[in-house]
Amino acid sequence: MKRNLVPLLGIAFVVAIAATGIFYGLFVGKMRDEEAHAAKQMIVVAAKTLDRGRQLEAGDVKLSNWAGALPPGSYRKVEEAVGKTVFQPTIENEPITEARTGADQIQIGGQGSKSGIAKGMRAISVRVSESNGLMPFLRAGHRVDLQVVNLRGSEPAVRSLLQNVEILSIQGAEGNGSTATPVVNLLVSPKDADRVALADAAARIRLLLRNQLDDEQGVWPVVAFHQAFVGEAARAVATASAAAVPEAAGRVILDVKIVNARSSFFEDNQGRLTGAPQAASVRIAALERGVDSESILRQQELLSTEKLTAYDQREVSLRAGATWKAANGNACGLRIQFVPRLSANGGIRLRVEPEVTTALGQGTTIRRVMAEVDLVDGQTVALSGFGTGPESMGLLEKLFGGRINAGANRDLLVLVTPRVMAPVVRAGLSVR
Repeated sequence: MKRNLVPLLGIAFVVAIAATGIFYGLFVGKMRDEEAHAAKQMIVVAAKTLDRGRQLEAGDVKLSNWAGALPPGSYRKVEEAVGKTVFQPTIENEPITEARTGADQIQIGGQGSKSGIAKGMRAISVRVSESNGLMPFLRAGHRVDLQVVNLRGSEPAVRSLLQNVEILSIQGAEGNGSTATPVVNLLVSPKDADRVALADAAARIRLLLRNQLDDEQGVWPVVAFHQAFVGEAARAVATASAAAVPEAAGRVILDVKIVNARSSFFEDNQGRLTGAPQAASVRIAALERGVDSESILRQQELLSTEKLTAYDQREVSLRAGATWKAANGNACGLRIQFVPRLSANGGIRLRVEPEVTTALGQGTTIRRVMAEVDLVDGQTVALSGFGTGPESMGLLEKLFGGRINAGANRDLLVLVTPRVMAPVVRAGLSVR
């Protein structure tokens, strides 16, 4: 019996060895085929280190072997990546993906998971009404300058509002047909966001496309309509003459009075205002010509007075009352900036930018507004509403401490009266 089992065991052992060899050969061969297939996958990678904002050219990328699963959003052909704009810095041999070229970034109001907004910045949409021909060349990451064309007032004018601003995305167009207006989403600072919002609502915006390596910024004056038709020779004379004008030209004294007033000041003085206060978080309105600010003060409590010397189209500012520290060490208080713009006929366009910084939890919050009012020499403008509700009285107490008469329904009121000390003259060309 035992003699019969020996041949059977030998046969079984040989069959097992043969089966193991066949299985091993098939399994290893399949793995080698899969590895060979994976090695043949080609994706687009960076041929060199690429900075954010660079528009890809053929020499910036190359094809490279990639083993294993492909990175999400990768490109398989060079021509698919060429023309895209790098949204994130990329080092050499790193895969070029849709995430890095901004292709998966959201457009404001759209769907997506990434906003691409850096800390401390804000995204804002602007309607670009007069740059349709430039739109096909704009990409996310490009840098542009913003021009504002103001058609209000006696003469159209244009000015550079912001320079070297980054495009977040191109949203498309509002409206249909000839009325369609392209919309561009920009990255700006919180301070600039207010100015851009006002320009988008009340004027026309144009974009100037920059070279990606050009980060130079300059100070450019407002250009009035009549100046666009002045020849080069006349402009050269005007520039030389402007350099020879003493600094005293275009000088304005701003008489500022800070008052503890009734919160119903504007309602109580409707008959003395040129119109309803501008709708904003801070209420601003001009008094009728000939209304003396002293007559207003008879019913109010004067807290302080300031006289500021300002020059045409130059900023001047003041801090009202005291300042204090928030938990994070930031300074809190009220700061008001003024920019007068004089015309040859004695008119004054005064830009007013109040900014209130208060504590919020462990940090601070800033309320800021900008408005422009047209005045004449000696006409007063009033500002109120720096706080809201109970905050108004608290703000008064923090700014002026025990100097105020406590009471309900009180608010901080600022009266500003500009007086022109020297008019603007520029080589026979009036600045409006």
